[in-house]
Amino acid sequence: MFKAHAKDITRYLQRRGTSADLAADFTQDAFTRMMATPPGAQIDNASAYLFRIARNAAINHNRRQQIIPFVEDPEAALLELADEQPSPERIAICRQELRLLNAFFSELTPIQQQIFLLSRIEGRTFADIGKTLQIPQQTAYAHMTRILVRLKLRLDAQAA
Repeated sequence: MFKAHAKDITRYLQRRGTSADLAADFTQDAFTRMMATPPGAQIDNASAYLFRIARNAAINHNRRQQIIPFVEDPEAALLELADEQPSPERIAICRQELRLLNAFFSELTPIQQQIFLLSRIEGRTFADIGKTLQIPQQTAYAHMTRILVRLKLRLDAQAA
């Protein structure tokens, strides 16, 4: 497969403005990534898949190159990028909020729990909730209003 497609992929990348050395690197990377594909993955067109991987590698490289020239020390700049992982403090706060919400949720009646889940988790309308639970739309809305007021009071009390 390498013999059949490697030259075409390299030429394709060079026509798109990639240097010969980088095009060869991206071509090899495409084959390496294809070989690393899980055995059960279905690839309908291996040639197109290889071209796509190589093209994406070249695009990503070009994007990085557009950013890096703006800094004096590219290696240091990469180390300064923000870490997307939440801080330990943020994790602790989220866990505390989840415990509070879980305790609050367990205090709700079964119908209130259903209304809350259907409205806030599934994003359903109060008309739809009313039909599903066989209650008037206004009743579903009133329950949700009371739930949210109680939750706000609980969160405010926790914050104080």
